[in-house]
Amino acid sequence: MSVLPIFRLYFHDHFNPVNIVHLTTRILIIVLSISLFISCEIKFGKDKEESEPPAAVPVTVNVVSQGDISTYLRLNSLLQANREIEIFSRSVGRVTELNVEEGDNVLQGDSLTKLEDNEQKLAVERAAATVKREQVALERLERLHSHEQRMVSDDDYEIAKLALHQAELGLQEAELALEYTLIRAPFSGTITERLIDLGDRVDLSRPLFKLVDHHTLRVDTWIAEADVSYLSIGQNAALIPSGNSPDTLTARLIRLSPVVDQVYGKIKATFELRNRKGNVRPGQFVELSLVLDTHRNSIIIPKRALVHEAGKPTVYLVQDTLSHRRKVTTGIETGDVIEILSGLSVGDSVIVEGQATLRDSTHIQVIQPLQ
Repeated sequence: MSVLPIFRLYFHDHFNPVNIVHLTTRILIIVLSISLFISCEIKFGKDKEESEPPAAVPVTVNVVSQGDISTYLRLNSLLQANREIEIFSRSVGRVTELNVEEGDNVLQGDSLTKLEDNEQKLAVERAAATVKREQVALERLERLHSHEQRMVSDDDYEIAKLALHQAELGLQEAELALEYTLIRAPFSGTITERLIDLGDRVDLSRPLFKLVDHHTLRVDTWIAEADVSYLSIGQNAALIPSGNSPDTLTARLIRLSPVVDQVYGKIKATFELRNRKGNVRPGQFVELSLVLDTHRNSIIIPKRALVHEAGKPTVYLVQDTLSHRRKVTTGIETGDVIEILSGLSVGDSVIVEGQATLRDSTHIQVIQPLQ
């Protein structure tokens, strides 16, 4: 109840001025006591808050180091065989022998299959007989054409010599036709597909096998014009096969297209891989990692140490038990590290975890030893 209603109540009930003065005095004492209590409570609360030290923010730090950092160009593509051909027959006939199967490795000159060759063998014997007959005829004419007898003209003697030569060519042709009935590997590689069966009749237009040279593979990739200036013929790239293969192989740049492709807007680059151990196969998906630029003896920090304040890269350093904000200039980055061009020195303790909520001069507590 406020002072005024109480005053009016007593004023109406008691018209004695002395009572009114006593009542007013009591009310003033009560109001002053309440005000004094509230002011003391506020004062004590402030003293209690000021006496408590601020809570320290737990952080993890790293020591700024120096080392080499590189930028990489990463490309994805498929492995292709440098030599992959279909093998055709140069003769017509029925298949009488099959000497290889899909997946077999063969050497250059190995026999793959054989066709029937009875007619070819007869042709060789016939041609050999013709050669023998012409040889006998030429020997007889040579004796008659000698200086002593001169019973054969020079023209007849030359015609006999030409006949023998023609017979010899016929024999070579028959032997070549016989050789064509035996299909051989034109180079060393792996049979990836067999397209005939025993007893099939083949002709000159039917493919018999597919042969792939696994020892030399290539990767065709497309590179932006801006990155081509970093490349040079003979440059090596790390080749990482897909799957669970732990091997990292080396591919060499062998060709750069002189024109920009109109479809991709990029330049075709061809890398060659010497697949000596047979670790990878044609058609396999691979990743190429190519070093474009390397900076030596650079100041390097983990990328997670960076925070961006007002769009500018910033880090927090440890100074005693306080954080210290410092703006930096960054360079190239790769993986989980980044180059610092200015703002840090080797040996500085930079906060890498817990800095997201920090401000300049915030109390911190290092929860992990310096690394």
